[in-house]
Amino acid sequence: MIEIIRVAKHILPFLAVTLLKMWQDLWYSCTVKRGQKENLAELMMANHTLEKGLTMPNRKLGFGYPKVRGIIDRCRKYIKDYSPNHIEIQCSIDILQQYYNLHVDNLFELPDDIIKGIQEVQKSKLYDTKLCYETTKSDYFTPTDNFKEFALSRHSVRWYSDEIVPNEDIINAIQLAQTAPSACNRQEIKVYVVSTDGKKKALLELHKGHTGFGDQADKILLITADMGFWQCNNRTSAFLDAGIFTMNLLYALHYYGICACTLNAHLSIKKQKKLKKIVGYSESEIPTVFISIGKAPEKFMVTGSQRVEHETIYKIV
Repeated sequence: MIEIIRVAKHILPFLAVTLLKMWQDLWYSCTVKRGQKENLAELMMANHTLEKGLTMPNRKLGFGYPKVRGIIDRCRKYIKDYSPNHIEIQCSIDILQQYYNLHVDNLFELPDDIIKGIQEVQKSKLYDTKLCYETTKSDYFTPTDNFKEFALSRHSVRWYSDEIVPNEDIINAIQLAQTAPSACNRQEIKVYVVSTDGKKKALLELHKGHTGFGDQADKILLITADMGFWQCNNRTSAFLDAGIFTMNLLYALHYYGICACTLNAHLSIKKQKKLKKIVGYSESEIPTVFISIGKAPEKFMVTGSQRVEHETIYKIV
């Protein structure tokens, strides 16, 4: 009874904060309120989908026609409506050209409308952006004492060898990731290492963003945040703690020579219940992100993942 009373006291403040936040998120999300920045952001996301296709380990020629046509159509519109100088547009032009070159080099004939579309947008090319590229295991994990070089060398990797990632290395990486700041030192983040074939398969069936590489991962990490550490008015900070920890863990995995790729945990309530049965986390925990991990093959490809100009993301006031 006492617990029920405690919950009841928080219902109205919880609903007020939640509904206001939901309204703000809905109103300002790109699904409702659309403008130049939202359109260019969605173009960059479409670009990255094509980048992933270009760098998949089991890539097949002739992939992604709907995605390619969509990027071409958006480029046409945004070149007309905005300046072609935007890095998102220039990135699109380069990715489309890399897609075209791949098929030409392999004597694969693309549909005429795609060829004409790529050639059309190429007329608006103004400068180069980062392309997908092949690297080697030794180059990717080149030792360095320079943090800038170390940070710039890390990428999401979707290629994995058959080599097993030792649990000891994962544990060491997790321990190193604990240096991440945590709100009021709550330390509510948990890491679950999914290693058995059966559980990996069951987990991946809940997630659709791993197609083409997820089944090759040696292990899947699940990062959760325990909501029992938070009050209802600051519960969203759990995701902030999880994000900070996850980035630290990605650096730690890179330090220990482990390839990694983050995967979102946008799961329905039904899928979250299934995930809980697979992994065994507590009722108060929520899944925040998955990380597929594995050892690097001798050669593999990574996406360019062009960043926007750094001048556009800060303001000194």
